[in-house]
Amino acid sequence: MSWSRRAALALLLLPIAGCGFHPMYGEAEQAVLEPGLAEISVAPIADRLGQQLELSLREALNPEGLAIKPRFRLLVSLIASRVDLGIQRDATSTRGRVDVYANLILLDLETQKRIFTSRAQSTAAFNILTDAYAAQVAEDDARTRTVRDLTAEIRAQLGIFVHELNQKRAG
Repeated sequence: MSWSRRAALALLLLPIAGCGFHPMYGEAEQAVLEPGLAEISVAPIADRLGQQLELSLREALNPEGLAIKPRFRLLVSLIASRVDLGIQRDATSTRGRVDVYANLILLDLETQKRIFTSRAQSTAAFNILTDAYAAQVAEDDARTRTVRDLTAEIRAQLGIFVHELNQKRAG
């Protein structure tokens, strides 16, 4: 490629570099931190699955562990269900599915008003094996995958909301 073509290509790509583009979805180390997310405190969530989600959300919203005074409080309620699939003639199942639904409420701590409500859901399937321990491990793994997926979805939703909120305040 000649020098003039390289220079022209660089000039064409220059506006893209300054537009503020960054990936919203991606691996945690690749995702850009939205500083406003660290200002969200996560309220305790009931049950074991809720505890896992709570810890995962705390890590996702404030991965650096910054000591910031919270401006918002996230309330999450979970509904989890398990469904047996692949029912055989002897009434045993060979496949299972875990569905988890999360209802989200974001409170402004200053006014105690709801400023954001949303829902997120995740589904994961697993094999039901004849060994009870292996079947339980497979189901637990499916629940862990739903927590991971819910964390990513909730972080994305809150990231968009906080970004738009900061844009309104700035301009």
